[in-house]
Amino acid sequence: MQGHLPHPATPISDAAFLIKRGKKRGSYNCGRCGVPKKGHKCPLTPENDDGSTPVSTPSSAAATSSIAATLSSASAASASVKMVTTPVVRPTPPPSRRRALSFDDVSVADSIDELDDEEPFEFEEDPDLYTSGKLPANCLWEVLKRLPPVGLLSAAKVCRGWRETTRKLWRASEELRLRVPAKAQIGFVGSVLQKCPGLLTLSLRIESDVDATMLACIAFSCPNLQSLEIFTSDSCINRITGDELSRFIAEKRCLTSLKMEGCCNLGGFIFSSTSLSTLWLSDLHSLSKMVFNCPNLKEVSLDFSRQENDSTDLTTVVESLGRSCPKLQNIHIASVLLSHDAVLALSAANLRALRMLSLVLGSEITDASVAAIASSFPKLELLDLSGSSISDSGIGMICNVFPETLSKLLLALCPNITSSGIQFAAAQLPRLELMDCGMTICDADSEKFEDHDSELQRTPNSKMHLIYQKLIIKHSRLKKLSLWGCSGLDALCLNCPHLHDLNLNSCRNLHPERLLLQCPNLESVHASDCDDILVKTIETQVYNDYSAVENQFNSKRFPDGSKRVRVPYFCSPQPSDDEKKWRRPMKRQCAVIMDS
Repeated sequence: MQGHLPHPATPISDAAFLIKRGKKRGSYNCGRCGVPKKGHKCPLTPENDDGSTPVSTPSSAAATSSIAATLSSASAASASVKMVTTPVVRPTPPPSRRRALSFDDVSVADSIDELDDEEPFEFEEDPDLYTSGKLPANCLWEVLKRLPPVGLLSAAKVCRGWRETTRKLWRASEELRLRVPAKAQIGFVGSVLQKCPGLLTLSLRIESDVDATMLACIAFSCPNLQSLEIFTSDSCINRITGDELSRFIAEKRCLTSLKMEGCCNLGGFIFSSTSLSTLWLSDLHSLSKMVFNCPNLKEVSLDFSRQENDSTDLTTVVESLGRSCPKLQNIHIASVLLSHDAVLALSAANLRALRMLSLVLGSEITDASVAAIASSFPKLELLDLSGSSISDSGIGMICNVFPETLSKLLLALCPNITSSGIQFAAAQLPRLELMDCGMTICDADSEKFEDHDSELQRTPNSKMHLIYQKLIIKHSRLKKLSLWGCSGLDALCLNCPHLHDLNLNSCRNLHPERLLLQCPNLESVHASDCDDILVKTIETQVYNDYSAVENQFNSKRFPDGSKRVRVPYFCSPQPSDDEKKWRRPMKRQCAVIMDS
């Protein structure tokens, strides 16, 4: 039943007007739980919320008192009216509901989950992505992750969605290969590295001078770096000293691999690291001290410069290396200062785990050095003695000790080796897969013999091969054979079914009629600086061999058996599916490479 209503002509007070208009103001029940608001504190409100509705404060005190009186009159009038209220149960809203207008501010970063190392990247649809070419987020990720660093920097300028996606790519990257131009400053490298906080592998190709500032930038921006490669161009100078590099290695406790070029200003170093396992240093010169306190070092490569005033004591260096790094497996040292004493110092170390040994350009390494190597390292898989003075007797010792393990043998620039020693090695090493005998069988009148390699050829035990030699190799597992610069070779016969790479560069005296290549899987033949007739003979033999393995059509004889005729394709029976499976696959055609 409704209360007393005034006459329409009677003036209506403000309180009565508010009561009459109250229904249009909304329900007096709580908007969260449905319970009447009077004397109610909603349990769904936050702890810091008292449940009251904020009211704007008028500027004048009169307005404040007027509104207070009006509200009190309205409350009194509503109390005189008997109203029956039924609690309305409403569904509980989500705890973090977003306003519709907030969707305009959503970016790719908000709609992309954090990238996990094992799980694929997940996206939600974003209208901003479809405004730039209508490309879905997952497709955009797959496209952008294939761009180089410079391309990513350019893609970030397209739109907001691309910028946020590239930012995610930078953050998720674990490997970075960056070329630093000559005009770039250290700030360019720092800005790029700061985008990749989780970087594990870094490879820099620097075209300007580099100093310790670069190492400091890398150490600050990449706290978890595990592998570092610094390659320099021929015109730039590496000014990093040995003390600075030693400090960097000691502070980077996660570093496992370090490869650096242009280390001509090291002077000396003391490397101390328990995590370092791979170390490559090139262009070393006049080192006063080399100390390796790296118990877990497994691979080391030391490439010294070819300068005559190099004062490095390689015997002491090798002795320290073998004493402090017992887990070494691969050793590569290239220096003209290598001698028999250095080999003896290395043999004295207990390196039973050694699998690869490369001692290059040591003209004082002789057959006695080979005997020391054979007695100390019986499990070698790769042996490189290029530029040494070993002879066929040294090859015989190698074949007697490593017949079951050696798979790679490199004997380039060894003037005392003849074709008989090469044939003996190929016959006695059944596991051999790679053999390099470049510049071993040289003509005495060769220009390269007189000019470029005179120091290596004029050794005390050097023999001038005044007659041309022939080489016959038959091997079932050999895959790569290099005979570059063998100008004293005039006959060659190869029967190697698995050979796919052959280097005959500068074999000027090889007679075309004395060349026989029985290598069905041959893929490339390098024949630069060879006679044109020899090149044509090589092409004829490899191309004929290719045509010989092509699938031919079936043939049949006449009833008298006097002549074979080719059956047309439509008349010959088609092979079944089983025959196609067992049919020999087509062989790729061999390429004769003439580039120098």
